[in-house]
Amino acid sequence: MNKVIALIFSLATCTSLFAAPNAASKNASTSTANKNAIAEAVKNLVDQGVQFHEQGQYDEAIAKYKIAEKKDPKSALVKYEMAFSYHAKHELDKALSYAKAAAKLDTKGLNENLYSLLGTIYDEKGMPDSALTIYREGFAKEPNSFNIPYNATITYMRKNNADSAYAWVKRSINNSRTHEGSYYYAGFIASQMGKWPAFYAYTMYSTFITKKGEIIRDNLSRLYGKTKYLVLKKDSTIEMSKPNIKQTGSDSTVNNEFLLAIQTMLATDTLGARKLYDKDSTSAQQTEFLIHILEKCIKLIAFTDEINEPIQRFYQGLIRDRLVEAFIYTICEPIDRPTFAQWLIKNRSEQVRLFQWFNREWLML
Repeated sequence: MNKVIALIFSLATCTSLFAAPNAASKNASTSTANKNAIAEAVKNLVDQGVQFHEQGQYDEAIAKYKIAEKKDPKSALVKYEMAFSYHAKHELDKALSYAKAAAKLDTKGLNENLYSLLGTIYDEKGMPDSALTIYREGFAKEPNSFNIPYNATITYMRKNNADSAYAWVKRSINNSRTHEGSYYYAGFIASQMGKWPAFYAYTMYSTFITKKGEIIRDNLSRLYGKTKYLVLKKDSTIEMSKPNIKQTGSDSTVNNEFLLAIQTMLATDTLGARKLYDKDSTSAQQTEFLIHILEKCIKLIAFTDEINEPIQRFYQGLIRDRLVEAFIYTICEPIDRPTFAQWLIKNRSEQVRLFQWFNREWLML
C-alpha cells in the first residue's frame, strides 16, 4: 500500500511538472497574439493616416497617429509619421519634438527618411548647423542614401558654401542614377564654380532623366545662354568672354582647358552661313546651335582623362553605342519641336535604342 501511495504521489508530481510549461506556453501564445493584434491595429491606423496625409488632410492623419501612439508608445514609425504631418502643417516645433522622439527608438528601416526630415526641420527653423550635424549623423548610418546628402546640399547652398554643396551633391549622385534633383543641382553648382565639364555633363543628364518641365526649360536655357556668351562679337571684333569665376583646386587646369576648347569652337566653327557666335533669330537656329556644340562637349567630357566623375562613363557609353545624336535631339526637343519631329521620323528606332540602352545597360551597371 505504501508503494502504491508513493507511486500516486510520484505521478502527481510528474503531472504538475509537465503542467507548468503547458500553462506558460499558453500564456506566451496569448501574449504573442496580443502583440500581433496590436501591431496589426497600429499598421492599419498608420495606413489610414498616410492616406489622409496624401490627401492633404493633416489633422485627420494626426488623429489616426495619436490613436496608434496610445496602442504602441514605442513605435518610431508612428512618431515619424506624426512629425511628417506636423511638418506639412508648418508646425515645426511639434514636428521636431516627434522626430527627435522617434530617433530615440528603434529606427530600423526609417533612418533615411527620419534624418532627412529632422535636418529639414532644423534648416527651416534657421538652424543650418544643427541640420548639417543631423545629416552627417544620418549619412554615417545610411551611407547608401541619396536623400540625406541631397538635403545637406540644399543647406550648404543656402549658406553660400559652393565647395561643400558640391561635395555633398556628388555623394548623392554616387548613390542614385535617377534622382533628378541631385543631378540638377550638380549642374547648377558646377556652373557657379566654373567646373565646365561637370556643368555640361550633369546639366545634359539632368535634362534627360527629369520629367519636370521647369527643370528642362531652365537647363536648356542655361546650356544655351552660358555657351553662347563665351564668345562675343562687338562690331567686327571677336572677343573671348572670361567668366568671373575664381578657379581653385587641382582640377582648375582641366576646367580652363575645357573652356578654351569650347571658345575655340565657337570662334571657328560655322553652321551654314552662320558663325557659332552669331545671334540666333529662330528657335530652329537655337536647336541647331546646341546640337552642334553639345556633340563636341560630349566628346570632350568622355575623353578628358583628368575628369574624375562617374558620369563620364555615361557619355563614353553613348559614343561607344553610337547614341550621341539620339541623346542630343531628345534633350533639345522642347526648344523646337518641328526640328525634333523631322529628325524623329527618320530616326525613331534610334531613340528607342537610346532608352533601351539607358534602362538595360546604364542603370544596371
